[in-house]
Amino acid sequence: MENSGLYIHIPFCKSKCLYCDFNSYAKSESWIEPYFSALCEEIKIQAKKYPKRYDTIYFGGGTPSAVDPDYICETLSVLKECFEIESDAEITIECNPKTIGFEGLCALSEAGINRLSIGLQSTSDDCLKTLGRIHSFEDFGDCFQNARRAGFQNISLDLMYGLPSMTLADWEDTLDEAVGFGAEHISCYSLKVEEGTPFWDMDLNLPDDDAVADMYDLAVEKLGNAGYSRYEISNFAKNGCESRHNKKYWQCVDFLGLGAGAFSCVEGARFSNALGISEYIEKIKKDQSAEINCETLDNFDMMSEFVFLGLRLREGISERKFFERFVLDIDDVFGEPLKKYEKTGHLVRKNGNIRFSDKGFFVSNMILSDFV
Repeated sequence: MENSGLYIHIPFCKSKCLYCDFNSYAKSESWIEPYFSALCEEIKIQAKKYPKRYDTIYFGGGTPSAVDPDYICETLSVLKECFEIESDAEITIECNPKTIGFEGLCALSEAGINRLSIGLQSTSDDCLKTLGRIHSFEDFGDCFQNARRAGFQNISLDLMYGLPSMTLADWEDTLDEAVGFGAEHISCYSLKVEEGTPFWDMDLNLPDDDAVADMYDLAVEKLGNAGYSRYEISNFAKNGCESRHNKKYWQCVDFLGLGAGAFSCVEGARFSNALGISEYIEKIKKDQSAEINCETLDNFDMMSEFVFLGLRLREGISERKFFERFVLDIDDVFGEPLKKYEKTGHLVRKNGNIRFSDKGFFVSNMILSDFV
């Protein structure tokens, strides 16, 4: 049986970015101590309920680096005490520049966190201001160098394209400068303007779809030439540095989410935790559980999920693994869309695997909708 993953949600931020629709809260420092108390209590409860082996831990947010590192280190210690964690586990924490210094990064590294995901987004200070980021490109450089000095040998960078007024030349500059730092992993995400965010109500000068497609193609080309392999639609890694935790999502491997709003997939069940900080804390105190919205997927939903998540990966999906999991031939379930997109050249079937072609990757969302 494959090892599971643990996701820990830290909902605190120094400031809320203008595009952000994540479950995160700024100016909520008074909630930090009671939140981590409730989180450690949830860890103890859920460890008894889900006694699995885990080989990845991911601290996401929010901005986990925005809280005192002692809270993170103590939480990691409780996780190791309560769960069966593999000795070579990948342990990631998300970090934003200007939220943590050298000493804090050293504390995280010494506690056992071995992978850092830094939210750079852009190397242009003008773009960063437009996004509502609190850091400059220089701040990022300081953060990256401090991380290396603190011992982090596996660093990922988040970049965004399709930003307001961004040109292809602007994006090329960001890619070139980001590559120059030599991070082991780079994620490239297209801006999505979500309802409920400040961006939704703003008149933004956004690049058109063709320009955004050109930006994606440029990222694939430049990162490939720099030694980063596209192993998932938006993720690029040097050899051996793919995100083991995130691959669990795309390969439909069980993961348990802890903290406010955290989502879990365990043995066919899908459930999430109470969203708000105070609601989450109250449910832990009152019910000894923060779980809400639990559902069990039927067989077709699980097959659909196996396909539309697995196709996001470079290697795609294995026909043999599909049959082993569901005791059905994949063509008996999804034969029509598979033949359709193989004929158009968007999907490639070879040696028992089904994957996107290069031209299929960018229009993947349109294609994947046919498997839902």
